[in-house]
Amino acid sequence: MRIRELENCKSGKLERCIVSLPLALALPLFALALLAACVPNLAEPPRLDESPVEPGALPDATTEALLLPAPTATGEPMASDIAPDAQQQPVNPTVTLWVNKTSAQYDAALREMIDDFSAAQNVHVELVTIAPDLLPDLVRQAAVSNTLQLPDVLIFPLEYAVGWAERGILDPSAAQAVIDELGPDTFNQQALDLVSVDGQAAAIPSDGWQQLLLYRSDWFEERGLQPPTTFERVLTAAEVISDRVNLVYSYNMPTESSLRATTLAFEHVAIANGCQLIDANGELQILSPACRDSLAFYRFLCNTYCPPGVQTEVSALNAYLSGRTGMILASPGVLPAIAGLDPRYSPSCPDCETPGYLSENTAVVTALTGRGPNASPQNLGEISYLGITAGADQQAAAAFARYWFEEGYLTWLGVEPERKAPMRPGTQEDPQRFMDAWYELPFGAGGATIGEVFGPELAETLARDVVNPNRWGYIQGQGELITSIYEELTFSILLQELLSGYYDSDRAAIEGYKRLVDLIPNYQYYVDPEPTPTPEN
Repeated sequence: MRIRELENCKSGKLERCIVSLPLALALPLFALALLAACVPNLAEPPRLDESPVEPGALPDATTEALLLPAPTATGEPMASDIAPDAQQQPVNPTVTLWVNKTSAQYDAALREMIDDFSAAQNVHVELVTIAPDLLPDLVRQAAVSNTLQLPDVLIFPLEYAVGWAERGILDPSAAQAVIDELGPDTFNQQALDLVSVDGQAAAIPSDGWQQLLLYRSDWFEERGLQPPTTFERVLTAAEVISDRVNLVYSYNMPTESSLRATTLAFEHVAIANGCQLIDANGELQILSPACRDSLAFYRFLCNTYCPPGVQTEVSALNAYLSGRTGMILASPGVLPAIAGLDPRYSPSCPDCETPGYLSENTAVVTALTGRGPNASPQNLGEISYLGITAGADQQAAAAFARYWFEEGYLTWLGVEPERKAPMRPGTQEDPQRFMDAWYELPFGAGGATIGEVFGPELAETLARDVVNPNRWGYIQGQGELITSIYEELTFSILLQELLSGYYDSDRAAIEGYKRLVDLIPNYQYYVDPEPTPTPEN
């Protein structure tokens, strides 16, 4: 087994990473660096956090990473400075696997799974762990490159599934064959439907989490505030809690232009307000009143009640831990830190000397309701999928996928279980096997379960109703557009421009419309968002 890891190369450090990588992987990253250099620099205030993170993926205390050459799609190592002994090359079938996780916890779990699978199946596994923000660019490079090849199997978030299938990167028939063998009724049906392409699932749903609005329940109770379940309640609470003299900013969420989390945060706001990005005919809706109002709410909330400077999930968490904010929008990945069970982060609010104080005084909202005529309670769920690529060794890849969802499944779910509600609740023989086991998985340090620390009601909330079919574009059959939006970070960039004062909300809607049109080949419904006034006679 060869374990290979890519360093989490961040903007401004990409060139240094390229020097350490093999030529086949360095060339694509060098191209990315050139592209990044051509992007105009936004007028950003100083940041409260030094590095962007993927939603829910809080960075490890150690930032050093091992750089080793990435494998080809056949699993054969690419050329390196040391020529490998031919007799040491794997003779068994090989599966190459890309996983969008890089922590030591994931490394250990994946090593255990791969050793177990390889021993049982006589299949060699080449593993590459990739920083989440690099994954879409590397997949796109591999799809068109002669020097970097796609893996056989990869783990990735919902937003890429349909687009990658429609571009021929993923093989839906291979995924569907595994689903049929394991039993379609053993998977979350909505998670399958979201990524349906011509009647087949583009990939196999693995696990998921819901975006959380966490708030200080003690502050709300002391001030007579209602839970922040609506736009109006959020704004009311934000105004009451705000105390800039003492550096208490009442609301915080990711706003960094390089983060998927920024788009996820706004999408939650948008669907709660009845703003769907595109309709079933393929006509963009961003110029609609519901979408314009969503942008207006987002701009007012962030610019009035959030801390100055662009934010990440880490900066939002730090503000919450120190008692400098009353509400944050984040993934369940912050829960161990709030409970004092993450050695990297510690609650430091004025009352946090009492163990468990912050977790006992934290409450959660998952469904948010907007303020427009089409508003309704909406949550936002994020799902991870296992995909089999079009050029994979189908037999070996299918064997690994079956292992993933059978013998290896609880090992995978056991790493950050707060972010891994199982999308396969059980087997045909035991329909709740994995879900029942998930409730008993320890999270954070100390061995306690989520229910033991935060109560069974929150554990039930995290486990159920993760999948929301009302997410942008899926019920309208526009998953390819959603893939492009998240690959290009179209909204993350637009939203930071909005908050930086480049545009007001109406202008942002117009700019967003133009950028979305550019992502849709041969768009049929174009209307000039800025028509030339007709001269009066």
